[in-house]
Amino acid sequence: MTRFGCERCWPDDADEAWEARSHLAQHEAIVDDSHFIVRLLACDKCGQKFLSIMTETIDWADGDDPQYRTLEPVTPDEASRLIAAGEDGFRQARGDIGRRRKRLHHDSPKGSAETSYWSGGAADGPHD
Repeated sequence: MTRFGCERCWPDDADEAWEARSHLAQHEAIVDDSHFIVRLLACDKCGQKFLSIMTETIDWADGDDPQYRTLEPVTPDEASRLIAAGEDGFRQARGDIGRRRKRLHHDSPKGSAETSYWSGGAADGPHD
């Protein structure tokens, strides 16, 4: 199994990994929609790049709209393909990236506590 990142950017504990995300620098914006945001982030210590996806659904009530975030490490080749594809080609370029890798989820469902957890697979949260 390939080890991604370093202890600073990709610790074993999901809550610690979510906290570590706040220290990653934006490397490249890929999709910038109000309810679907895709960025490449990078660790300034080890250089590891991460695909960051935020999705949100709007229910027009109370302002507590559900948001779902995922973070997954990508190889330099995968990062280059995603950048080259841009917004129009993101979904196709994404393809199987990350399907067999551990990825971090951070869910903020309406009216519930936020949770951070690990999973495999490449399903992104719902969005408008």
